[in-house]
Amino acid sequence: MELLWLPFSVATILMYGFGQVFAKETRANVSSASLLLLLSANIFVMWLAYYLVFREPGSFPMRLWLQAVAAAALSGFAYVTYYESIKHAKVSIVGTIAGAYAPWTVVLALVFLGESMSLGEGVGVLLVVASMLIFTYAAGNGNGNENGLGGKRTELLGIAFAVCSLFFWGTSAAVAKGVITDMGNTNFIGVYALVCPSIWVVYWLVRDRGKLERPKSNAWLLELSLLCFAAGGITLYLAIQNGNVSIVSPITNLYPLVTIAVAKTRLKEQLSLRQIVALAMLFVSVPLFSL
Repeated sequence: MELLWLPFSVATILMYGFGQVFAKETRANVSSASLLLLLSANIFVMWLAYYLVFREPGSFPMRLWLQAVAAAALSGFAYVTYYESIKHAKVSIVGTIAGAYAPWTVVLALVFLGESMSLGEGVGVLLVVASMLIFTYAAGNGNGNENGLGGKRTELLGIAFAVCSLFFWGTSAAVAKGVITDMGNTNFIGVYALVCPSIWVVYWLVRDRGKLERPKSNAWLLELSLLCFAAGGITLYLAIQNGNVSIVSPITNLYPLVTIAVAKTRLKEQLSLRQIVALAMLFVSVPLFSL
């Protein structure tokens, strides 16, 4: 049972990684607000069904429910600020910043949740975080600003949104761990299924003014990617329930490796030196988690 978090973490990496691949394959020109609306529909249906089937009975204090709402809301706002960040700056920059929330989660878990890690696990976490940053940056290095927005002030705004996502996601994971420990994974998922879709619907109403954009082709592939994201969210919180979030968070944050590796395989591209170094660091880190 001590390593039960590992298969759920691997499932999360695969779900998120392939979800990104399927999303890229659609090549759909759909606004971020509409994408979040479609994601909210998938999460609401799948997560609510999961809650109704596997819910854990029990009476919990209002304080705990409010903490669950806060953890879910932080995650919901993280998605919003991330999508706003890529409107104003290079995705190679803001994607790396927003994706670096794992160290913040580790700090919160060690300080406030009383988690601990062995020397081997600590070194493994450092290698995982470093490899993720190197691999993601190397993959996105050279990408232009997707929206053609120039100016230092605009780019700084994008970076500011990305930093918000970093702290929102990092804090959400730590708070969720505390909640899941007390009320169970399923009850938290039930709260998330209501809170996040509500936030994203409001975001869609404000940004797109109630106009839903859909891909003109490969709509089924986009739906497949959203299903992967929704399923990956469930396995993520199952991993958090069964392991220390200070370890689960860095591990599950490696899903860009799957996306990049699959994309490069399909395009028959060569890995850069930085990416080879990052993969070597990742392989070295794996056995350290058993020490």
